[in-house]
Parts: sequence; C-alpha cells; structure tokens
Amino acid sequence: MGSHPLKALVVGLGSIGVRHLNNLHALGVRELGAVRTRNLPPPVQIVPTEVQLFQRLDQALKQNFDLVVVANPTSLHLKTLVEALKAGCHVYVEKPVAHEKRYLSGLARYVDPRGSRVLVGCQLRMHPGLRKIEAWMQEGRLGKIYSVQVDLGEYLPDWHPWEDYRQSYAARADQGGGVILTLIHELDYLYWLFGKPKHVFAVGGHRTSLEVAAEDTALISFETEQGICVQLRMDYWRKPPVRYMNIVAEKGIVDWDYPSRLTTLKQNGQVVEAVALVPSWDRNELFLSMMKEFIEGIPGRSIPRVTLQEGMDVLNIALAARKSLQTGRQVRL
Repeated sequence: MGSHPLKALVVGLGSIGVRHLNNLHALGVRELGAVRTRNLPPPVQIVPTEVQLFQRLDQALKQNFDLVVVANPTSLHLKTLVEALKAGCHVYVEKPVAHEKRYLSGLARYVDPRGSRVLVGCQLRMHPGLRKIEAWMQEGRLGKIYSVQVDLGEYLPDWHPWEDYRQSYAARADQGGGVILTLIHELDYLYWLFGKPKHVFAVGGHRTSLEVAAEDTALISFETEQGICVQLRMDYWRKPPVRYMNIVAEKGIVDWDYPSRLTTLKQNGQVVEAVALVPSWDRNELFLSMMKEFIEGIPGRSIPRVTLQEGMDVLNIALAARKSLQTGRQVRL
C-alpha cells in the first residue's frame, strides 16, 4: 500500500497501542508519534522504526497531529479524548469512552457534526458474521425477532501472559475494569443490531477465585425499545474462550460463533445460509479495516461507523448494568 499523508499519534503503548501503531504503519501512515508515560518495554514488537516518542500528551499535541489514537487505560480515555479534540485532532478512542457517568455530561458539547471526527473502537462491528446478520435483518430474512442470547467467557489471567493480571486495568474497578466495561463490545453490537434497552437488570459480581477488584461475572437482561428480549452472560473464568450469539426469530434461528468463525441462518433445523471465515482469518483484520475506513473517510467528512454519541449511549447501558448489579434493582434508561 502507498503512503498516507496523515500524521498520527498513539497515546499508550500497551498491547492495543502497539497494535494500532503497527496497523497505521501497515496502512501507509509514515509520520507516527507515541505518548508513553511508563517506561516499560512494549509487550509486542513495534514494526515502524521511525516513531517520535513523547512523555507528555501536551508536548505531543503541539506537533500538529491529524489523528490521535486513545489507547491508554480506560480511566484516562475521556481526559485524553477531550485534550485531542481541543487541539483540533480527529480521534480514534478505544472503548469504553469513559468509566463513570459523571464525566459524560461535559462530553456532549464535543458531539459536533461540523467538528473533528471521533470513532469509538468497537471493531466487532466490522466482523463479517455480524455484518451478515445485519444484512439478513435488513432484507427481512428473519422477520420479527423474539429473543437474543449472548454468551461470553474468557480467562483473564491468559489475556496478557506478560503481566500480572491482578495489576491489569481489566481487574481494577478504579481503572475502569471489570467484565461489564472491559468486554463492552457485546453491549455495543447488541445496541447496534437490536436497539436501545428500555431498562436493564443484572446479577453477578466478584464470584470466582480470581484476585480482582471488580466484577468478574455478570448476567444482564433487558428489553429493547423494539420489544426484543436480550440476555447476556459474561465472565473472566472460561477456558477455552466462548463468544456466541443465538437469535430466535419468526423466520429462522441465527447462530454466531466467534471462536469457530461460523455464522448460520437455519430454518426448520436446516442451514439455509452460512458465513464461514477462512482458517487464516485473524482478528487484527477487524482493527485494520476499522482504521482504514475511518482514515479514508476523514477528508470526505463521512460519519464514523461508531460515533461518539453511540459510544456514550453504550457506556450508559454498561453503567446501568453495573448499577443494577450493585443495587439488585432494575435500572431504567
């Protein structure tokens, strides 16, 4: 691929920050910078050799970057996002956009259709299986959707073998961790495909023997404004990982199985259509295609696939689920 004239800055060089840096380089972006506050060796190999390193965000923002990628711990996302927008940059912000509700009211003024573009990094929206489900729905192949069940489990200590999981942001509520916020992708694609919940009820908490200072298990139930019943179970405990959605609809049953790379539409028990990803398919394709679409859309001012407003809506759902889990009550949205 040829070079891209964009100047991009990645804030945070953990595994996700390095992934974005390498992907930007792969997409032809040659003027790259990175902000790293902790001087730890990066967990994965950095491919581009010429990266301008900064210790502070304010110093970096003086260098007139076009795009800022926010990839630091969740609790720092919002502050970094606002600084980047104030500096007039376009922003790719890792999910979730923040970790506490009180910060969201001040963010609304940055949702400006004429201003900088903001994309929230919910890259599962690029998944060929989920996009096929969206198409089936739009084509009327499913008819009325009655219920949706999603099951998600991963073993937290296996995520980043190079670090102590107890110290990772995913394990710490004060850094915006916990299974509900860390694995917010599920709530994002449920919101995208089936609409906004009317109210949310959740049970769970810290239920396993993992040493985490946040919830590691959550079962979330809600009904969307379109009258679709949804159940979502998530945990930090399962090996091998599970990521699965089942849709019960008037005209068929849909199964989306992320680990087995298969999405099927069944009628009367027979598969009538399927999307199978090739064995060589890598999840980095999701990140790459999301970033590519975003940077190509900036000059034409196209609306990002996951807007800041949507990121805020999904965060509200996650925070409502967490509140329900703590109070034992249903939370209205």
